[in-house]
Amino acid sequence: MQKIVEVQNIEKIYGKAGEKQFKALSDVNFEVKPGEFVGIMGASGSGKTTLLNILSTLDTPTSGKVQIAGQDITKLNNNQMADFRANKIGFIFQDFNLLENLTAYENIALPLALQNKPAKTIKPAVSSIAEN
Repeated sequence: MQKIVEVQNIEKIYGKAGEKQFKALSDVNFEVKPGEFVGIMGASGSGKTTLLNILSTLDTPTSGKVQIAGQDITKLNNNQMADFRANKIGFIFQDFNLLENLTAYENIALPLALQNKPAKTIKPAVSSIAEN
């Protein structure tokens, strides 16, 4: 069965060489297959947010490999990561993270506009999402 996510030997160290360093992740390994539901649990400071930031391409590991849908995201440059994040990853935040000065319609349309979707496709897409 194909893996949706495969994490191999991820390590994340904060701080520069020769300075005080903090190891947030050490030798993290797991995989997620289609249909699986995964929860990440741990004590405060155990690396949950660091791991999620790496999986979402908001941060990079110090070492190791992360493959999502068969693509090694640790090999992507900044522009490629931004494109990957915009086209392949969905985020659900604890808070709404809506822009207060925009309407609900505009908040839904904004990510589509940022992906350079044609204006004629945005309205039907927003209407479809808003109906559900």
